[in-house]
Amino acid sequence: MPAREEKLVLCNATLIGGALELTPEQMKAIIDATAEAKFGGISLWAFHQLAVVGAGVRAETVKGWIQDRGLTIPIVESLIGWEGGDRATIEAQCGPTLDCAVFHGAKDVAGVVMNPTLDWDAATRGLSLLGKMAADRGLRICIEWLPWSGLKDIKSAWRLIQAAGGENIGLVVDTWHWLRQPGGPDLATLRGIPGSRIHCVQLNDTTRKGFGGDMMMESMTNRLLPGDGEVEWKPLLQALDAIGADPVWAPEVFNVGLMQEGPVPMAKKIGAATRKVLGL
Repeated sequence: MPAREEKLVLCNATLIGGALELTPEQMKAIIDATAEAKFGGISLWAFHQLAVVGAGVRAETVKGWIQDRGLTIPIVESLIGWEGGDRATIEAQCGPTLDCAVFHGAKDVAGVVMNPTLDWDAATRGLSLLGKMAADRGLRICIEWLPWSGLKDIKSAWRLIQAAGGENIGLVVDTWHWLRQPGGPDLATLRGIPGSRIHCVQLNDTTRKGFGGDMMMESMTNRLLPGDGEVEWKPLLQALDAIGADPVWAPEVFNVGLMQEGPVPMAKKIGAATRKVLGL
């Protein structure tokens, strides 16, 4: 079994509820909270760095805040707009995120499809180009499926990756989306994917039926701590081990109630719950 603690990082955007805009003070606070909760690194939203730099803070200063707390940035989020296949759009929307990853020494950059429908040929073309842009920078791409989007499940996400080609393109397995994807958990598809293509696992929890209403809104406001819902952790972790996956482990728990407790208590609760389900 790979050493999971060594690759355990926090998606610290959850500490401010996934807001795209934040102040430099908020950025510093969530970095400090990540360190206080004894995570080794951060899954960084490039949007946050761009916001802070836009407020007048140098990118080198942000890097210093992270390094001074002994944290690393192994993965950066999030690539959007690539599924349309238009080169100019991809370069404009995804290029800065890739460059942010290079700046922080990250290895992986995560991406999603936000549109509710998908033009398969355009998405294949766009992902292929994105993979090449990343490879030119020494990066890997990992794609996350969203059950409410045009890329709804692990099967279609893996099929798109295969169609795009590029050995540096892999998957994000988010356990909320894993449970809530159409048809539920798909161990058969997961077991057929080479472990080297599972670049990141985002950990959180939910119930099979959910809490009603808008699925995307629920996902951004009412995720549960790992172990507090109905995700079956043992078969999922066993399948990942069986295929030789050695991903970044990145808990991502968007939860308004937890957020109200403050960044440090929230980060510590996420860390404790994550370590418990991972057996750390």
